[in-house]
Amino acid sequence: MFCGNLAWFCVLWVSVLVARRLWRAAHPPVRATVSLPKRKAPRPLKPRTPHDCPVCGRRHPTPLVGNVRQPGVLPWRERKSARGKPKTICTAGQACPTPDCDYFGNTDPTFHALVGDGQRGADGIQGLKCQACGTRFSSRRGTALYRLRTPAAQVAQALLVINLGLSIADTALLFHHSEVTLRLWLSRAGQHAEQVHAHFFQNLTLGHVQLDELYTTLRDKAHDVWVWVAFDPATKLLPALQLGPRTQDLAYALLHALSRVLAPGCPPVFTSDGLNLYFYAITAHFGQWVTDPITGKTRWQVACDLLYGQVKKTYRRRKLYLVERLMRLGELAQLTQRLKTLGLSGSLNTAFVERLNLTLRHALAALPKASLVGHGPTHGRIAHSPRRVARLPTGGLRLLPFLSSALVPATSARCAATATGQADPTPLCATHPGNGGWSHRPYLVRPRVVSVPRGSVT
Repeated sequence: MFCGNLAWFCVLWVSVLVARRLWRAAHPPVRATVSLPKRKAPRPLKPRTPHDCPVCGRRHPTPLVGNVRQPGVLPWRERKSARGKPKTICTAGQACPTPDCDYFGNTDPTFHALVGDGQRGADGIQGLKCQACGTRFSSRRGTALYRLRTPAAQVAQALLVINLGLSIADTALLFHHSEVTLRLWLSRAGQHAEQVHAHFFQNLTLGHVQLDELYTTLRDKAHDVWVWVAFDPATKLLPALQLGPRTQDLAYALLHALSRVLAPGCPPVFTSDGLNLYFYAITAHFGQWVTDPITGKTRWQVACDLLYGQVKKTYRRRKLYLVERLMRLGELAQLTQRLKTLGLSGSLNTAFVERLNLTLRHALAALPKASLVGHGPTHGRIAHSPRRVARLPTGGLRLLPFLSSALVPATSARCAATATGQADPTPLCATHPGNGGWSHRPYLVRPRVVSVPRGSVT
């Protein structure tokens, strides 16, 4: 009896399952169609003006010049008597430091009135005298070695090993100098290096500049900063480099520094990632003020021949999902044609500066060892300054020595000469021996030309 009821139950259950499957096959479920969201067009960005840049409103130092000739002043060889001993000491690159002198700021040895005035010290420091005003001064005036008693060769060797990654404490044990003395040398050499570097890096003609920023950690993850880089793929130069947070002010500072070293009227082709901060900074520094003839109002007009493209990358689950190429200024065909004339492939990309980021990561790994780290709390805020000096709240000092050249030691004199149109090597080569550039000692003893008003330059 029980077995018969169980058999009938199984047959009934199988019949229900078969009927349910047949009914589902005859009546498939209706699925709701989900409409995918449409991709939004990139919003138009509004250009900015130089009034929006916080760096443009600051007072900048007068450019360093050395061919100063006041009107009505004759060369000294025409004013002095033909009698006397002929000049034997080379005074090229030196200038009279007295502002009231007729030959103030002139470094031409055939024009100024400088002669040798003996040697002093164990290092044989050459003394100079201006025959026009009678001022006596050292040939090291305006250099990083001014009023230092240590021999120049020893100072150059100490700065070289610090630049190569040796810590301040180890360098002090090696050269038998205190850490305070080494930090003083490093600070003076860094300031002098920037001044001489700015003197040479002017009126650059660059065809293509790629912009990017690199996130890094300094001082045992106590300071998280961004390294902003402007890179020229053709000459492999770093015309501008900034260190600080990822804000609009740092983007303004990067493009402001770049615009000061470029030749006027020659804007390059810009490419970057999808960060819109670059667009506002580029439009604020490459253009001109125009006056409306009808209303008489003055407005800022972006340069008509300015080309700027972005490579916007989208990631999903840490994998590259989508790559978009957007033209923010100009047309894509114009950008392709300009890049092909420079010998490049013509595609809108940031491959060169991204490859440079790998080099920066290796160089930044040893950067804290070669930096001056003051004694202070680890929560100190890094404040950017033109000399790339970071000050802690307690007064400690952190100096990044030769930052622009230490990060890219592969920069050669040939690349710099290509961009500047000069055959002489630049001081950017001084921090890496063996590349055919300057050595450390001539770089440190090179005099800094005095600053003079623009109106007195002929």
